[in-house]
Amino acid sequence: MKLFTSILLALVLLYPVYAQTPFDGCAPEGKRKKGNLPVREAAMNRMKNRDDVGTIDHSITIQDLIKSPEQTDLDENTAVEITAFVADVIKGTPRETCNCARKDIADIHIDVVAKQKDRNNNDKYVIVEISPRFQEQLGDLKTVKKMITGKWVKFTGWLTYDYKHRSNARNVKKTGNIWRATAWEVHPVTAFKVVSAP
Repeated sequence: MKLFTSILLALVLLYPVYAQTPFDGCAPEGKRKKGNLPVREAAMNRMKNRDDVGTIDHSITIQDLIKSPEQTDLDENTAVEITAFVADVIKGTPRETCNCARKDIADIHIDVVAKQKDRNNNDKYVIVEISPRFQEQLGDLKTVKKMITGKWVKFTGWLTYDYKHRSNARNVKKTGNIWRATAWEVHPVTAFKVVSAP
């Protein structure tokens, strides 16, 4: 019994508690189509599925995300507000574990850059995502795409380090399948506003 209690306590400490409510039958930790999720992936999914707004740290900028290659560089318990130019808005990857491997719900994936001139240079992209939990409030894919593509936008949301994309990040690797500047994301986006160019 003592061993079980110790293991349970260790899992609770490793498994941050965010977004306590399920969304459309999908638990915050998500799930795979088959098999169990690793604890680390379930913890990241809970971060991606946070459903509160948090207290915003206004000191963190898009440049901080771009220059920070490691998960320990920034604090994932931080809500931020970054201003960026929107290069593209697309449907998120289908059947992600954060969305319970379902095909009927997906994130809205937004590629943003710190400088407008980099809008066609995907290794300069920082990824921000609107989770299904916020889409009713912020808009569906078609609406969001029309509202913000090719504009400067102030995004509010939570920092999340998507460790699964370290190998795709320019600030981690210099060669290979590089299609983003960093593994750091603003995910979920909790609000956005079109603004003037900085």
